Amino acid sequence: MANEKIMMNDEQMDRVTGGTILPYRVQQGDSLAEIAKKYNVTVEQLLKWNNIEEGAVLSVGQLLKIKF
Repeated sequence: MANEKIMMNDEQMDRVTGGTILPYRVQQGDSLAEIAKKYNVTVEQLLKWNNIEEGAVLSVGQLLKIKF
């Protein structure tokens, strides 16, 4: 139970954290799924926060916002 990931929606996250944003620079071989897993967020959240359309290709060096 101690290792369970807790997923929050955007509204819950904003209330808890005040909406702190972590910048993330895309590296070679990154995918939205891997980035989402690493930061315990969903792909859908990454798409929304970064105004990315589903199916879009990430570019190396692209700067993403991750909310905490």
